[in-house]
Amino acid sequence: MKYTLSRRSILKHSLSLAAIGVAGLKLSAPAIAKSLTGTGELVVYDGGGTWGAAQKVAFFDPFEKETGIRLIRSPRSEMAAIRASVKAGIPRYDITVIAGADVPSFVADDLLLPIDYSFFEKEDLAGFDTVSTQKFACPHIIYALIGAYSTDAFPKGGPNNWSDFWDTKKFPGLRTLGTGVQQAGVGTFEAALLADGVDPSKLYPLDWNRAFKSLDRIKPDILKWWESGAETGQLLVDKQVVAGSAWNGRISSAIDEGVKLSFMWNQGLLQTDYWVALKGSKNQENAMKFLAFAGRADRQAEFVKHILYSPPNSRAFSMIAPELVAKLPTQPSLKGQLIPQDYVYWGQSTDGVPNVRYAVAQWEAWISGTR
Repeated sequence: MKYTLSRRSILKHSLSLAAIGVAGLKLSAPAIAKSLTGTGELVVYDGGGTWGAAQKVAFFDPFEKETGIRLIRSPRSEMAAIRASVKAGIPRYDITVIAGADVPSFVADDLLLPIDYSFFEKEDLAGFDTVSTQKFACPHIIYALIGAYSTDAFPKGGPNNWSDFWDTKKFPGLRTLGTGVQQAGVGTFEAALLADGVDPSKLYPLDWNRAFKSLDRIKPDILKWWESGAETGQLLVDKQVVAGSAWNGRISSAIDEGVKLSFMWNQGLLQTDYWVALKGSKNQENAMKFLAFAGRADRQAEFVKHILYSPPNSRAFSMIAPELVAKLPTQPSLKGQLIPQDYVYWGQSTDGVPNVRYAVAQWEAWISGTR
């Protein structure tokens, strides 16, 4: 069974949410002062699954319609492959999305173009007040890495924190966690330390030895180290695992599709992904126009209707139905439960190697049994 949103379900969901917005908010579309029309094309990262479907409806299709620029959607590539493509002078994308933890190393390695914010509406730029815009990166989504579980497997309630998640006697069954090759983004190292009892306020700097000892304990119960955001939901749907780490929007979309899942906000990692323009892009002006388009409050509000990731432009919240705001990871009721991922730490070095790379080397040694 595939739970990824179909076109029909997206349309049905959108119409119902639109009705909520009209009835409850009575908002008119914002006036757009700047024209972003152009010619040519743009190669942009497509997140795939429900994320990619939301990107298509909120950003990709309307960008093409409004600007006349042909948009070429390209699927996910490994960070190492993206880096190599830029260094070779043939970037895989004009615009892609990278985790906040990757931004410092991409900047340090001179892989990104500075963003021309003159294309943005002034009001929208001012709206990035929770997560700020950067010289080389513009926030795309705010989300949470959480633990999810099957309610069929645990009808009386599943894990409530990472220690519970690791407890296969109390909550028996196979698990899935993100592969450490994707370092910070999948939150596996932080989850391992929290499972071992580390106080959230003392999570950073990461104790690598302690993290891997904790992973030693859960490793026999891991069916698969997932590589993409859609995998956990599918493994749960297929009843191959009973619990897994995942991003909140993916699991919420599956639940909306009728899948019997639940998840724990407690000890979730609050994360941010950023749009970036890769150095060597042949479509630099179009790239800047797309970033301005994606930064608009109305586009970000539309995106939230299709997947529950918080908009970084705070102006979007006035355009989102209260019923949806209450489901976002930035909702006030979650204050104190979610742990902001420390991107400053991930951009620093251990033994002279940036932590985003150090994590991969340590993971590969551990997974091969040589660590």
